Amino acid sequence: MPDHLKNTGLGGASWSTTAVHPPTGSNELILADFVEPSILVAQLSTQRSWPFRAMDGCRWLISRLFGIVSVIFLMATAASIPIVQLISFGYLLEVSGRLARGGKFSSAMIGLGKASHLGGVLLGTWLLLLPIRFVSALWYEAYLIEPNSQQTQVMRILLLTLVGLTIVQILAAWVCGGKLRYFFWQAVAPFSFLIWTVRKTAKSKVLRPVLTACLGWVSPYFVPNLCEARPLTDWFVPAILLKKVLNGTIYTDARDGLWNFVAGLNLWYYFKLGFKGFIGTFLWLVVPTTFLMAATASDSGFALGSAFLGIGIAVPLFCILPFVQAHFARDGRWKSFLEPLSVISNFWRAPIAHVVALLMTLVLALPLFLLKIEEIPQELLWTLSLVFVTFTWPSRIAIGLAYRRGNKPGKAGRWWTSVPVMLLAIPISFAFIFVMFFTRYVTWNGMWSLLENHVFLLPAPFWL
Repeated sequence: MPDHLKNTGLGGASWSTTAVHPPTGSNELILADFVEPSILVAQLSTQRSWPFRAMDGCRWLISRLFGIVSVIFLMATAASIPIVQLISFGYLLEVSGRLARGGKFSSAMIGLGKASHLGGVLLGTWLLLLPIRFVSALWYEAYLIEPNSQQTQVMRILLLTLVGLTIVQILAAWVCGGKLRYFFWQAVAPFSFLIWTVRKTAKSKVLRPVLTACLGWVSPYFVPNLCEARPLTDWFVPAILLKKVLNGTIYTDARDGLWNFVAGLNLWYYFKLGFKGFIGTFLWLVVPTTFLMAATASDSGFALGSAFLGIGIAVPLFCILPFVQAHFARDGRWKSFLEPLSVISNFWRAPIAHVVALLMTLVLALPLFLLKIEEIPQELLWTLSLVFVTFTWPSRIAIGLAYRRGNKPGKAGRWWTSVPVMLLAIPISFAFIFVMFFTRYVTWNGMWSLLENHVFLLPAPFWL
C-alpha cells in the first residue's frame, strides 16, 4: 500500500483532553487543524532549511491567530447571554490572575488549544452548511415563480440530497473528534498524495541529484527535508469510523471524548470566579455610583453635592480597582477585596507599570461608550460583547503584568519616583469618570448607564 494511504485514520478521535482542574499552569497551544495539510507535519531529523522554517513560522502564527479569534468569539458569545456571561468575566479575571501569580505572558493566553478545536468545529460546520443555504435560496426562488415546474422539482430533489449528504458529513466529523480536517477530508486527500509524491520523487536515485543541482541554491538542507517529509495521517474519516464500528466503541468514544472536552474547559471554575468577582467589584462601586445617580436624578443643590461626593470617591477608587480585581483573581478569596493596602503597596513598588496599565484599561473602555449612543437592534447586541472582549483582554493582560512587576520579591519603591507617578493616576481616573458621568445624556439607558460600568463589570446592558 502506498505511504500516503497508510495511517489514514486508525489513530482514533481527538476530543479527549487532560485533567479537569482549575487552570493554573502554563498554556500549551494546540495547532489549528486547518494548517496541517502541509509538508511541515513531519518531524525532520536533519537540520531544517529556511523554507521549512518559514512555513513553520507561518503555521505557528496562523494557529495562534485562529486560537485568539476563537477565544474572542466564544467569550463574546458567552458574554451576551445572561448568567452565562459570568464565565466570560471569570475568564478575563483569570487572565490577570495568572500573571499576578507570576506566570509568563503566554499563561494569559488561556485555552487557545481548546478554543481552536471548538472554533474549528463551528467553522467546519458553518462552511458545510453554506451550499445548503445557497441551493435552498435557489429552490425557494424557483418555488415562488412556478411551484410545480420541473426545475422546481429538480431543485427540491437536489436540496434534499445535499441536506442528507451534509448531515452525514457533519455527524461523521463530530463522531471522529471534530478536527477541522475531518469536515473536509476529501479535500485533504490531494495534499496528502502530493506530499507522498514529492517525497518519493526527492528520494529517487535518478532524480535526487537533479533536484539537488536545481534546488541546492535554496538551501543545502532543502532536498533532504523533502526526502523526510511525511504525508498526513489521521484524516481518512471512513477508516476512523470503520475502526470504531469494528471495535464497538463508536458511541463510548464520542460520549467520553465530548464529556472530557467539556469538563476540561473548567467552566464551573470560571463561573465561580466571575460570580465572586462581580459581587466583590459591585460592592466597591455601589457607593460612588449611587451618589452619581443621585446627582443625575435631581437638579437641586443636593445633586451638586452628590456629584462632588461621588466623583471624589470614584477617582481614587478607579485608580486601584483594576488591581484589586487582579489581587482577588490571584487566589480567588473574598478577603482579597478587603486588602487595598496590599494593592497600593504593589502600586508603590511599580508605579510606572501600574499607571500605564490603568491608562490602557480606561482608554480601551471608551469605544464601548460610542456603541451605546444609539440603541442597537436586539440581534446585534452581541457586537457589544465582541468589542468588550476584544478590548478588555489586552487591558487585563496589562493589569496582570503590572501587578506581577510590583509583586516581585525584594522590589522596593522610592518616594521621589513613586509619588509623582502615582499622582498621574488621579487625572487619568478623573478624565474617565468625567466621560462616563456625561455619557448618560447620550446613551439609550440614560441615568441607568452609570450601572453599566463595563470597564470593571460586565458588558452592559445584558445584566440589567
